Amino acid sequence: MLTKLRLERFKNFKDAELILGALTLLVGTNASGKSNIRDAFRFLHGISRNYNLAEIFGEKWIEGGVLQWRGIRGGTREVTFINESTFALAVSFTLAKNDSSQEATYRIEVNPGASGKAPIVIAESLTIAGQSDSVFEAQSHQESGQNNFSVKVGGVTPYDPILSYTNSRPVLSQIAAAIPSPSVRETALAAMSALSSMRFLDLSPDAMRLPSLPGQTVLGDRGENLSSVLQEICENPESKQALLQWVQELTPMDAKDFEFPADFTGKILLQLIEENGQKTSAISASDGTLRFLAMIAALLGQEPARFYFFEELDNGIHPTRLHLLLELIERKVSQGTIQIVATTHSPQLLRLLSPQSLEYASLTYRFWDKPDAHIKRIVDIPEARRVINEQDLARLHESGWLEDAVDFLEDEETNQ
Repeated sequence: MLTKLRLERFKNFKDAELILGALTLLVGTNASGKSNIRDAFRFLHGISRNYNLAEIFGEKWIEGGVLQWRGIRGGTREVTFINESTFALAVSFTLAKNDSSQEATYRIEVNPGASGKAPIVIAESLTIAGQSDSVFEAQSHQESGQNNFSVKVGGVTPYDPILSYTNSRPVLSQIAAAIPSPSVRETALAAMSALSSMRFLDLSPDAMRLPSLPGQTVLGDRGENLSSVLQEICENPESKQALLQWVQELTPMDAKDFEFPADFTGKILLQLIEENGQKTSAISASDGTLRFLAMIAALLGQEPARFYFFEELDNGIHPTRLHLLLELIERKVSQGTIQIVATTHSPQLLRLLSPQSLEYASLTYRFWDKPDAHIKRIVDIPEARRVINEQDLARLHESGWLEDAVDFLEDEETNQ
């Protein structure tokens, strides 16, 4: 489980930290930085996929001209805070070992390049809480004109000539592939694994309405392959029954079954069958119904990711159904196998959060006269717990109290 994300000079965050729980809800006004947090997670995910920096920032194509990876929004020109030459990201996660767990922290500092120069890693490290020596620590030699690193493993500089690190690719992936030390390689692989099983869902009704081939069981970021993912779920009677129950709860449809008719190319398209025999295909289903189905498919599929980032969780969802969606999400994350970060503009969703989830709801915000964005857990805002107990959190969000409270706090600190 990821426990913390630190952003230094990354996009509109000069220095900010996000504390993560099983469900982490991000609220804040437009342009406050919520989507930039998504970009930070995607950058780290790109490292776990063994991409070099140019591929992470740009795009990754494979044979046949297939786009495998979409780059980071804004590319290298807009990734650093104002006039800064480098940015750094640090992520902490639990590392299970011998029936116990430790907190590990991976940090990378990058110069994204300028004037046509390639991006390079400046510094990188992997540490474990309570251990004096880093698992590894790397420093670039770029200033001396060399395109490689000085790397210390366990506090000792490696001398094995087979190790040759390039600063165009994160050291973590290079160590995971080549370091001779089994314990170091094992820890590096664990760090890669912590960042590898990630999905970033920004669902598009148009993509979800497209037919897909049976066997395409990975839901695309925009909801591609929805029909074939649901078909796989329905092959398990228990999963199919759970899916039907959620559809009946979340929509006004009296759904009793699903069908997956094939077209002349062999691709299938979902049809929902109601008790009265009415059939509704994915083509004519409402946007909200499709979003529900895609989120259910992501959470109930045979091989769910360990980490999901949902953009605008409430988008297209009727307010009277939000509590059911939240119930499904909180039930799944309570099992300890899935972690979710989601953005929202919905006051209603805040009102419905369980006490456990409220602990990790965070506000992203900017002060009107300053360019940098900040992150603060709602319960860490002064007097927030007392005010929330006395008043409706949704009303506080609607009225702008959260932003006013942090603005007042900033004025007090400035005047001291």
